[in-house]
Amino acid sequence: MQHLLIQLIAISKTFATRSLFDALTFSVHAGDCIALVGANGTGKTSLLKILGGILEPDSGTLEKKESLTVDYLPQEVAADTGPLTVREYLEEGPLTKLSEEMERCLEDPDRLEEWERLHELFEKQGGYCRQPLESVLDGLHIDLDLLERPFSTLSGGQRVRVALAKTLRGDPDLLLLDEPTNHLDPASTDWLRKRLKTRRGATIVVSHDRSFLNEACNRLAELEEGRLISYSGTYDDYLEEKERRLQQKIKAYEEQEEERKALIREIKAVTFSSPKATPPKDSNKMGYDHRGGNFQKSQQRNISMLKGKLQAIEESPMKHPRPKGITGLYFEPCCLKSEVALEFSAISKTFEGREVFKDFSGTLVRKGRVLMQGPNGSGKTTLLKMAAGELLPDDGAVYFSSGSKIAYLDQEAERIPLHETPAAYFQKCFRLDEEGLLRELGKADLGGFELIRRPFYTLSVGQRKRMMLLSLILERPNILLLDEPTNHLDLKTLEALEKALLAFEGALLAVSHDATFIKKIALETWRLT
Repeated sequence: MQHLLIQLIAISKTFATRSLFDALTFSVHAGDCIALVGANGTGKTSLLKILGGILEPDSGTLEKKESLTVDYLPQEVAADTGPLTVREYLEEGPLTKLSEEMERCLEDPDRLEEWERLHELFEKQGGYCRQPLESVLDGLHIDLDLLERPFSTLSGGQRVRVALAKTLRGDPDLLLLDEPTNHLDPASTDWLRKRLKTRRGATIVVSHDRSFLNEACNRLAELEEGRLISYSGTYDDYLEEKERRLQQKIKAYEEQEEERKALIREIKAVTFSSPKATPPKDSNKMGYDHRGGNFQKSQQRNISMLKGKLQAIEESPMKHPRPKGITGLYFEPCCLKSEVALEFSAISKTFEGREVFKDFSGTLVRKGRVLMQGPNGSGKTTLLKMAAGELLPDDGAVYFSSGSKIAYLDQEAERIPLHETPAAYFQKCFRLDEEGLLRELGKADLGGFELIRRPFYTLSVGQRKRMMLLSLILERPNILLLDEPTNHLDLKTLEALEKALLAFEGALLAVSHDATFIKKIALETWRLT
């Protein structure tokens, strides 16, 4: 086994009154590439932050290798970097400062000893392991023209990709990635997968992309009810092993239930089969005491023993191990009248002198499910916005079916009024009071009951997206437009969404880089270049 890098021992963490972890223990070794999975709200991001030293546990111990280097990529990267250009942002950091200070030392003969000390520190922190900037930018398809732009002017997706480039370039001992593939096209995702597989250090990654996890990771850790359950192998191996463990638990549960029922039957049988005591005749009192009394006592002891076994089972019964699926996520039937739901006819679009597409045509039919694919910047989101009526083509036209009702989910769930609360939003748009909103969230199994009075901007992207899934359902559309719908969703909700889309009777036009989602959902693929 490779040497130990970091270890959590019996850590606990509570937010408000909710316990995330209780006596959780976890170790990470060099060479590990660990997929961290679990439902939304189980604490995946919090665990990454504890490992990265950003968040302190309430109790427990964190032990790590001396001079361990750690870097963390969050799901969202803030734009408040001041006047820094992208190049300066990429070069910013302790290693760059060390390198600059070493250069100043070399210019002063009296500072050679200080140079040696700084050089040793630079080497320990992996200064010579940094990847060439151009190779990382090329692998992640980041345009070199962005380097001189202010970092704060980049889109949210661009900021995350640049931040990912920065973390990969540093090549730390421990790399913590929270949804790194959300803004990557397939080629960049494949490059990242290969890069992670060749790392000498350890990586822990949270991702909804099942194909990526399957190909990149050699371990999996699942957060469930405050515990961390480890599995070895790929994501497919995890699914198989989890099912095997589940079947073992189901067998044990069924055996306990059978034993409980058998004990109840036996107690009834012994109780009702015992002969009722009749007063003995005076001439037979000694025989009664010797035989009948002993028999009665034996029966009582037997009943007491059986009741003791039953009580032990009922005081600590096994929970039914079959996990509760998300069953309420579905779209009500709302059919289209015509065969063609949506048509792009010879449309063209140019932004700031750059032609995104020219004379593009495509038809989405009733009950069609079209997935658009292509590199970043090829115009996929632009087409969705045209279909949603938020953008107009420069040339050509977009035609809609008579009676069409369109619902659009954007990539980052940013189209909602971020300063409103979910309670206010659903009251305004759907005339739902708080009780009605809670009822609809419950019916859809989307949770979030504690979030409805908080402004949207205080919610995570995943929490906003789950609220917007409910909005899609309540709009009762017959045409769905989805931009990267799998991003920021936990795997359980993602699988429920896939099931709902397969049963959807309207037409679907979507953008996704998730290979598993595409394979399950797409009836037709449009490739944009």
